[in-house]
Amino acid sequence: MEKDKRKNIIIILLGIIIILLVVGLSLFIVKDKFLEDNYEKLEDRYEYLFENSLNNKENTTNNDDNSSNDNTQNNKTISRDEALDIVLKELNLKKNNLRDLDIELEYKVRYGKSVYEISFDYDYLEYEYYLDPESGKILDSFKSLS
Repeated sequence: MEKDKRKNIIIILLGIIIILLVVGLSLFIVKDKFLEDNYEKLEDRYEYLFENSLNNKENTTNNDDNSSNDNTQNNKTISRDEALDIVLKELNLKKNNLRDLDIELEYKVRYGKSVYEISFDYDYLEYEYYLDPESGKILDSFKSLS
């Protein structure tokens, strides 16, 4: 009789431990997903605000001829093609060998400004590069299996 009580208590304790582990793991997964989703929303919100501030800045500078001339000289931005050429030169690749090429100028919270995001596939690899649109400097790059 006493052995049965001990056995039942051990089974109950094991059951409680398993339940706690499952609940803990579930909370961990939900927390990571929640943070990931909210980070993307926050980044999208910053991009939206940044783009609107640029549009407002362009509208105010267009009203004043002197300030628009000064701004165009100080804020020289490289083109998408020039940004791609920098990446291709870095990798020693040709444009006609790339698949799924995508070039976007987006505000990234990580860098605190707009950057060119260049992504493409070549052979069995997927490349992703981030370039400063003013200097043409490569800020970051990633390579993974596609």
